[in-house]
Amino acid sequence: MSYLNYITFSGHGSEWAVHLKRSTSNSLGSWKAECIRAAQIISKEASGPIILLFSGGLDSEFMIRVFTEAAVEFKVGIIDYNGWNTHDTKYAYEYCNHHNINPITVSVDIEKLISSGEFEDIAVNVKCCAHQMIPVMKGLTLFDGTVIMANGEPYFKNYEGNWVWQETEKVNAYNNFYSNYNINGTPDFLRYTPEMVLAFTNDSLVKDLVANKLPGKLSTRTSKIKIYSDSFNFIPREKYTGWEKIQETSWHEKALNITSSLQENYNGVFELSIDELINCLTRL
Repeated sequence: MSYLNYITFSGHGSEWAVHLKRSTSNSLGSWKAECIRAAQIISKEASGPIILLFSGGLDSEFMIRVFTEAAVEFKVGIIDYNGWNTHDTKYAYEYCNHHNINPITVSVDIEKLISSGEFEDIAVNVKCCAHQMIPVMKGLTLFDGTVIMANGEPYFKNYEGNWVWQETEKVNAYNNFYSNYNINGTPDFLRYTPEMVLAFTNDSLVKDLVANKLPGKLSTRTSKIKIYSDSFNFIPREKYTGWEKIQETSWHEKALNITSSLQENYNGVFELSIDELINCLTRL
């Protein structure tokens, strides 16, 4: 799922681990430049039309802007939960309308997904303990092409002044899904190449975070709009999960119980210090 499989995973739960390969590049550009280069790499390797999954959040909008600037042809894909997530997809549709993009919309009936047993089948098959991810996975199977997701920036977390790079088995279940269900593309565009991750560590704001020059900051997540805005202008807005209205239904609890039962075995966490991360990825 990553370029040249530079990032892979093994084990489960407390033994879940991430394995990294070094960069093969002789040069390193800015965060934006490396993202553009990754989009161009994907363009050359894509099987079928490139479909960028758009939730309306910052990550997916940043990805769309990168592909646009890279002059890579793409389509936009939006997953609809039979109207239950209109509050969540509202910005995505507004963005597409403003930029004259005609999105491909696929519909997932979450109640049917759960009652039919398919929800549990997917969760168990890909070892996913996050209930909100399963309908997205189902939606991915309904697109025809190379499906690209922007599943969050390289995540750096602050532990009392000590910053680490963190990956979780739960979120990386998307990689299991792409592999097990033969989905073309990647669920992790924002870390598709090792150079992208290294460039992220070189971003001036990220450097300030890691050097504790921005007191009170606990992770890169709350600063991503500023990081992304060094490349493009973004409209601040609240990001929803799409499940806010679904939580009021009788079938929400069943979905939660299914994935909660998997948490004990498939909820691993892997961390490296930022220096260790850089050392693992930097070309010798």
